[in-house]
Amino acid sequence: MHTLGINPPDANWYMDIGPTSHMTSAQGNLTYYFNMSNKHGIIVGNSHSIPIHDYGHTKLSFPCLPLTLNNVLHAPQLVKNLVSVRKFTTINFISVEFDPFGFFVKDFQMGKLVMRCESRGELYPIIKPTNSYTFATVAPSLWHDRLGHPGSPVLTSLRKNKLIKYNQIKVSRICHSCPLGKHVKLSFYASNSCTIMPFDIFHSDLWTSLVLSSSGHRYYVLFVDDYSKFLWIFPLSQKSQTYSTFLNFKSLIRTQFERDIKNIQCDNDTEFDNGPFWEFCKANGVFFIFHVLIHPLKMGNLKDIRTINNIVCTLLAHASFPPSFWHHALQMATYLLNILPHKLLNYQSPLQILYQKDPSYSHLRVFGCLCYPLIPSTTINKLQPWSTSCIFLGYPLNHCGYKCFDLSS
Repeated sequence: MHTLGINPPDANWYMDIGPTSHMTSAQGNLTYYFNMSNKHGIIVGNSHSIPIHDYGHTKLSFPCLPLTLNNVLHAPQLVKNLVSVRKFTTINFISVEFDPFGFFVKDFQMGKLVMRCESRGELYPIIKPTNSYTFATVAPSLWHDRLGHPGSPVLTSLRKNKLIKYNQIKVSRICHSCPLGKHVKLSFYASNSCTIMPFDIFHSDLWTSLVLSSSGHRYYVLFVDDYSKFLWIFPLSQKSQTYSTFLNFKSLIRTQFERDIKNIQCDNDTEFDNGPFWEFCKANGVFFIFHVLIHPLKMGNLKDIRTINNIVCTLLAHASFPPSFWHHALQMATYLLNILPHKLLNYQSPLQILYQKDPSYSHLRVFGCLCYPLIPSTTINKLQPWSTSCIFLGYPLNHCGYKCFDLSS
């Protein structure tokens, strides 16, 4: 019996599922203090009654969220300060998850980690973190989802470089979306190509979807810079758009980077191996190199179509989206791959190599999560709601903000 005894009072607070109210032995633990008109007692495990003097309110301060303890009973004979889990979760709208080594406190609606406390004895003490970094507000599993389900070395690299922050506690968590969207094959040998400047070599491929996207696309063409591993993706409605898309892409590289494309490597599909492409290459001094038919994926050092499609399938599975949303997941996967550390770039991101600037991760959200965007004031009157429930679909290329799917429409 820990609640009543001859031991001196303990200053810590302890989580307990038994009591119906919070209770403390020290009046100094209460920020506000009130007299009790009907002073009852606290019945403990041995059926004895401990007198209640008064009651009050207090808060447990943490870096990310202050937690309220209302109507805390003051009983000087108590040895432990107890937090009623029922009252605690109801008032603060949070959840408490216990395990053999401690417990998590999470925001009930968003699932955001509020704190993690370790337990090495028979009870679950609430121990305040020594700094805000150790008890960051985001769990590793949430970063795993936000970043498009990368492997643990990517998360470790980002955390090591202090680009993201998450709790160091190692918790076994199986991501069920990853095996649904990813599968393992024996790797092809690494490419022998070695480039010293961006845009010396581009790898390109065309992918065909069996499902028509909700935007009317059935194909996409991929361009990968061999030097920076940066990706460009263009959804297509018809295969015949491949050549015009390539010309537009060449103009983009010339305008934005003042560089010319020197080499193109692709497979033997007729979208590339045709008269217009050959005439263009001859006229502009571009070398056109085709991969061997029996090994169309000899781009072992690149984020090729197989990798992108695996991420697309994983994002769709995690969000429980229909296959027709593949173009949204495709844009999301491309965006994330360009800002994530790449093993062949010594765990720098393609964005760092190509644009010479560090990517930001603070704005990232989980693909398919529920969100409530602000409705512009010009579209509603003052008595209508200022938001509506939407599904997050990614980051638009030509707008500063988020792309959301309105469930009501």
